[in-house]
Amino acid sequence: MGISFLVCFILGLLPIRITGKTWKCQHISYNLTRDYTVKYDFPTFRATSAIQNMVTYEPGNVIFVAVQNKIYTLNSELKILSTLVTGPWGSTECEICALCPVKGPVDFQNTDNKVLVMDPVEPWLYSCGSSQHGICFQHRIEIQGDIVLLGETSCLYSPEQNRPSECPDCVASPLGTTLVVVDMRSASYFYIGSTINTTIADTYSPKSVSIRRPKSTLDGFAYPFHSLTVLPEYQDTYSIHYVYSFQYQKFVYFLTVQREDPISNSYHTRIGRLSTEETEVHRYRELNLDCRIQSKRKRSLSIMPKDVVFNVLQAAHATNPGSMLAQAIGTSERELVLFGVFAESHRDSKVPQKYSGVCAFPLHMINKAIETGMTKCCSLDVHDKMLRGLTFYQHMEYCPHNVSPHQEFSAFIYTVYYIDFLGVVR
Repeated sequence: MGISFLVCFILGLLPIRITGKTWKCQHISYNLTRDYTVKYDFPTFRATSAIQNMVTYEPGNVIFVAVQNKIYTLNSELKILSTLVTGPWGSTECEICALCPVKGPVDFQNTDNKVLVMDPVEPWLYSCGSSQHGICFQHRIEIQGDIVLLGETSCLYSPEQNRPSECPDCVASPLGTTLVVVDMRSASYFYIGSTINTTIADTYSPKSVSIRRPKSTLDGFAYPFHSLTVLPEYQDTYSIHYVYSFQYQKFVYFLTVQREDPISNSYHTRIGRLSTEETEVHRYRELNLDCRIQSKRKRSLSIMPKDVVFNVLQAAHATNPGSMLAQAIGTSERELVLFGVFAESHRDSKVPQKYSGVCAFPLHMINKAIETGMTKCCSLDVHDKMLRGLTFYQHMEYCPHNVSPHQEFSAFIYTVYYIDFLGVVR
C-alpha cells in the first residue's frame, strides 16, 4: 500500500541539471556576496557548563535554561533575571534540597537537570534531576511588573511511600528521561519515558514508560500508577534511548533509538504512542520509522552513496507544515507533521556517521498505520499467526486472532519511507 509524498531532504549540495533551455544563472563567487565590514551584535548568554534543558514561558517572555546544579531565568535579551540552585544535593547553596525530607545520610551529589517542562495550563515549571533517585520539583512562576521570578517551590516527594523496591516519586533516570505533562480532568499527568539498566532498576526502580499524577498535596505522586519496564533479562543489553516526546490531540508520542530486537546488534528508530484518554498503558503501540534514500539516478560517490539508510534519529520536532510542503507530502497546513533529523550509524552501533537526512511523517498517517495494524491483529477474518511483539516488555504472545506478521507501507520518490507495525501491549 503506497504513500505518495516526498519525505526526505538530503543535507548537502547536489548537482542541478537544467533541461529545456540552455541558459543558466551566471556563477557568482560566494565571497563576492559577503560584506565583511558589517558588524553584528547579537544578544548572547554563556552558561557555566553544558546546557541540559531549555524551555520558554511566553506570557512572561522568558527562557528557562538548565545546566548542572542551576536553572537560569533569562529575559528576551538573554540577561539573567534569577538563578535557582538545584545542587549539589546536600550543599548549603541548594535551598530547594532542604524541602525534600529524604531518609538516611545525604551525600554531596551534583544534579543534572534531566527534565525541564512547563505545565500546559497553570504557571508552573517542573524540574527533575538525577540526584536522590530522580526527585522532581514544582516551581510556581510569578510575574511582578516586567520581572518574571520563580516563586514557591514544592518537592514532589514523600519518604513514607518510597522504598528501593518501589518508588513512585523517583522519576528521572541519570541515563536520560523525556516527559510530557498532560492536562486531564483538571489534573496534570506526567507521561514519562526513561532509559534504564539493571543498576538503576535495582535502586528505587524507575520505569521505562509510566503515567503518574502529582498529588494535590504536592508531596509526591499518586500510587499505584501504571507502567512498562524492560524485562530484567534485557535491561543491560537492550537500552532504549529517548530522543523526543510530544502531545498531539489524544495521544502522547515518544521517539526512541534502540536495537531492532533484543537479539539484534543493528539499531533503528521507533515511535511509541500512549492514549491520553486513559491513565493505563494498555493502549501502548509502537511503529518503526525508516528514513532512507534509494535513487536509480547515478550520483557521485564523493557526494553520497547511491543507497543510504538513515536509521538513527538525532533530533525531532512536530509542527504544522507550510502550504508548499503540505501539498508535496499529501497533507494540509492544519495537520501536524513530525520532522526528524536522521543519521546513518556505524555498523552495529547507534553512533552516527557523516551522512544525514531529514524525513517528514504526517501524524495522521502514523495513526492510520497503527489502527490498520491493530484492526488486522484483532480481525476475526484472518487466522495466520502473528506475534504481538514488544518482547522486551512482555513475554512472547500472539495476537488475539493471529494474523500476518508485518504491516508495511512504502513510497518511492528518490527516498523510501515505510512504517512497520511492531507491537501492542494489551
